[in-house]
Amino acid sequence: MITLQQDQLQVALNAVTRASAKNSLQAAFALVQLNVTTDGILHLSCFNGETAARATLNVDCNEDLAVCVDAATFKAVVETLASSIRLHVDGTALVIQGASTRTSLRIVDEALPMLDENDLHPLSTCTGSTFRSLLRVLPFASTDESRAILQVVHLMLDKTQAVALAADGYTAGQVLEVLEGPRDSIAVSLPISSVRLLSSLIEERDTVRMGMIGANRAMFQIHNAESSKDLLFATVTVDGNFPAAQIQTLINDARTNAVATLQVQQASLLQSIRMVNAMGTQNTFLKVVGGALKIASAETETGQARNILDASASGEDAQAWLSAVYLKRAAEAVKGELTLRITGSTKPLVVAEGNFTAIIMPMLSEGFKDPFPEDEAIAISLPEMAMA
Repeated sequence: MITLQQDQLQVALNAVTRASAKNSLQAAFALVQLNVTTDGILHLSCFNGETAARATLNVDCNEDLAVCVDAATFKAVVETLASSIRLHVDGTALVIQGASTRTSLRIVDEALPMLDENDLHPLSTCTGSTFRSLLRVLPFASTDESRAILQVVHLMLDKTQAVALAADGYTAGQVLEVLEGPRDSIAVSLPISSVRLLSSLIEERDTVRMGMIGANRAMFQIHNAESSKDLLFATVTVDGNFPAAQIQTLINDARTNAVATLQVQQASLLQSIRMVNAMGTQNTFLKVVGGALKIASAETETGQARNILDASASGEDAQAWLSAVYLKRAAEAVKGELTLRITGSTKPLVVAEGNFTAIIMPMLSEGFKDPFPEDEAIAISLPEMAMA
């Protein structure tokens, strides 16, 4: 018999079942495995072929138990209960007992891979806040299956820092964080599906221990003593030649060759992007002229949005057409004041703030008219708006 609190079990199941796959052709991928001995340590494990997750709980236990049951059903049953829960095996079923309920789940004869922190070859330890900062590059990773080499988040670790990179062929993001890393530099590419799952598990106040299991598997130990969180997460790494050097060269060249540099508040830029979207288009025009930053949508049947942003500008006049989707992606990765660097209508635009940098490739501007003829430039003061 195992006795534990419903809230602890539910939190653990919420975490590990994200690594299960309900509709997979592989029956094992839809299971959760429970392993416990009389030492009172319960491990809950899920595996979907690409990633594996394990949660550890302290429980009262007077028997050893090792069973697999359907993950989604077990989670759904636990969500209906409250207070203390008791678990035990009765023949071929796992019995879940609440204060006045008794539910039986069929035991499935399968064995899932078991994660063990002792297998971890450590590379670095950082706060959840630092790791979440690195994952700000995730929206820049490609979702195009024809660009498999870019369907990753690329991590590079050395003795003093971690660098995260992602790109989709039109945009790229980079984050640098200072931390104590391995003696020898290492680089790994993580599948974007695994990184999305990992980002949902890590919170600001957690401690994250990164490492490798062999040559092609990465492991992350996520711990928080205050919330009793104790998770292990492992994923395969992606073989391939991620173009890290080329991306970093593009970023550095775009910084160096910029002819106009602007300081603008993120909230103001996002507000103007919403105005562009309201016109039913993503085509966005940025123009720096006479020390002012102007933004406009392409002209549509609905109309045209035009605005002069409250920004400080230095350098030469410059302009570029680009997608509002890409500009919004970069703006949402930062807070407060950001820096825009414009080189020209055919060169990457830079969005930067602190240790974050993004580049956006401009659109071909043939056929587009300048929405700001010099004699029509009118400053528009936008009202204060709450961010969504």
